[in-house]
Amino acid sequence: MYLALLALVVFSLIQGFTEFLPISSQGHLIIFNSIYPIDYYSEISVHEATIIAHFGSLFAIMTFYRRVILGLFFSIKMIDRPDIDKNSFMLVNLIISTIPIIIAGLVISKILDYDGNKILNIIAISSIFFGIILFIVDKFCLRIKNQNSLDYLTSFLIGIFQCAALVPGVSRSGSVLTIMRFFGFQRQFSVEYANLLSIPVIIGAMIFMIANSTFSGSFSTLINSQTFMIFFLSFFFSIIFIYFFVTWVKRFSLFIFVLYRVSFGLWILLVLI
Repeated sequence: MYLALLALVVFSLIQGFTEFLPISSQGHLIIFNSIYPIDYYSEISVHEATIIAHFGSLFAIMTFYRRVILGLFFSIKMIDRPDIDKNSFMLVNLIISTIPIIIAGLVISKILDYDGNKILNIIAISSIFFGIILFIVDKFCLRIKNQNSLDYLTSFLIGIFQCAALVPGVSRSGSVLTIMRFFGFQRQFSVEYANLLSIPVIIGAMIFMIANSTFSGSFSTLINSQTFMIFFLSFFFSIIFIYFFVTWVKRFSLFIFVLYRVSFGLWILLVLI
């Protein structure tokens, strides 16, 4: 009983801690479940726990950016005139950045083996490699551009690079930040764009997971104390680390996350493999 609760708390903490930081939530959850299988310690599967945890993170990011999201929602009526409305301009760019990963996700999900024996190696190497790339780009590239510098081609290229996150260990947030810093966008705007871009990506991932779920009963039977706890804790931890990340980049570089990524990758290689 207590081990099950502890496993679900840690699972939710990892989801909230890693979803919006450039350190790969997918990689961390795979590693955690390989050590402490959710299926063994609780009454729900890791697949179901992941869906519910993502619901919590989605609710957190939408709560944090509620004013921005409302602005984007009401700008739909001006979507044919993004040249005169900044919210509709942002909305169009977010849509363009989302399209590549939806297409790539449907294709690559049929190719990648997330349960293979080499998955730990993939997570470790990608965490280290893309962490180093993020460090180089963040340190040496310009940091002068903001929303006004966005254009549709740049948004599409951001979306293309975001597809790298389909490889465990890369990080969706990290891939977006890397390419945006490479293009010279300011850290604060890059983080905001990456966070807003997470909304359609998380929704798409959840739809994919639900569609491919092997759960045989009705989803109403999933509403219990364990699933409620996962949702609430994922929401709670996600809010904390969203605020932390947004606050951090106002004053500091991304080096602390690079250091974490490299350390995490080396730990996998030296301890788990």
